[in-house]
Amino acid sequence: MKETIAVPILLPVPQILQNPELPNGCEVTSLCEVLRFLGFDADKCDLADHYLPRSERWYGADPDKVYMGNPRLDDGSPETGYYCFAGPIVAAADAYLAGHGGGYAARDLTGAGEAALLAQLERGRPVIFWATLRFNDVQFDPCGAYPLPGGGSHRVFHTLHCMVLCGADDTHFTVADPLNFNHRVERGRFIEIYRQLGRRAVVLVPDGETL
Repeated sequence: MKETIAVPILLPVPQILQNPELPNGCEVTSLCEVLRFLGFDADKCDLADHYLPRSERWYGADPDKVYMGNPRLDDGSPETGYYCFAGPIVAAADAYLAGHGGGYAARDLTGAGEAALLAQLERGRPVIFWATLRFNDVQFDPCGAYPLPGGGSHRVFHTLHCMVLCGADDTHFTVADPLNFNHRVERGRFIEIYRQLGRRAVVLVPDGETL
């Protein structure tokens, strides 16, 4: 059964677009949006260059641990930027916060369902999450899967995209998209794609507060 909310929510997440500087930097731009929402003077390029854990090349890296490549690049070279998941964004957020007065801690919300996402919004917390471009069907890269350094393998997503969940009503979620900014997504479609991407999410929580 679909979760209901008493009053529609729309958090004033500021507009920050990833292009032109970060053609493959949706994750760190989404983090920048949330940090700005919280009052920090964060810069997306500074976060990408100095706080985001990165691998030298995208192919073969573990996106749970590092950003794969360079988010500034989109040229097909071995260093081309690709993506990361929640772990590197948590690390980047905590590193930035440690050097800028703290007050918040990044929490990996991976696995959170619809009710948990709504609970964060109701507490005034925008949520960084992973889905696909324009919430289209999930696609995988033709290169298939590659082995990970610690064992196992990673099947490469082709249309992955990271955004910020900033609003909700009984029928739609509102997302701050680093490519074209605020738009509404039917809640059933949102949850379908969000689940297919592993229900990956990150939230910044004030010190002393629980999830």
